[in-house]
Amino acid sequence: MAALVACSVLSLAACGEADKVEQGSSTGGTNSTATAAEEKPAGSLSETGFGQRDNYVSLIAIVQNTSDNVGQTVTVQFNVKDANGELLASESQVEHFSRPGQKFPVQTQAEVPKGKKVAKVEATLLVEDKGTFSSEPFPEIKTGPVTVVKSEYGDGFTAKVEVINPKTEPLKSPKVDVVCYDAAKKIIGGSFTYPDMIPPSGKALAEVDPLMTGKPASCVAYASPGPLED
Repeated sequence: MAALVACSVLSLAACGEADKVEQGSSTGGTNSTATAAEEKPAGSLSETGFGQRDNYVSLIAIVQNTSDNVGQTVTVQFNVKDANGELLASESQVEHFSRPGQKFPVQTQAEVPKGKKVAKVEATLLVEDKGTFSSEPFPEIKTGPVTVVKSEYGDGFTAKVEVINPKTEPLKSPKVDVVCYDAAKKIIGGSFTYPDMIPPSGKALAEVDPLMTGKPASCVAYASPGPLED
């Protein structure tokens, strides 16, 4: 079963009530009259944005697990356009849901032709039950506040955040995402990293250099189990 959520945004605007949701039909069930409309969507896409520096662009979509299942494959496809609607680049990124209700960003980067300015990003979400990832719920990996300082390497910024291991054994290579916003609460960029290890029931400091448009007013961090935990 797969859920498809399509959302287009202009100039970093967030998705609203106009989001289109298409639900796959049920197969293998005993009720032959069941329709797609009666099924619970497997996921939702609530917010999309980007940041640009020169001809490099960070692409971000905030997704959420709206089912009671975990382990689903989460794919987001991005189309990057300029103000005239010209398609500058297309990229996709695959992640997975690790707990019910989980909300996190799907991020990737794209390179656009030199001199081109991105104005619009269209994102499409596909959630599939493929059995690729673990179907056992993983405890929430909490993070502390994000501190943003001027980068030591150029005119960018560095974001630092504490990551807290919810387990009593070492947590290997969790994915730590940072998403940054301007004063109007619009996404202006972000980045992610995979710390080697978080001590048992302990903390570690993660650092990323977000690819952003300008200076952020605030940043938010998310953490989820990486591939080695599946």
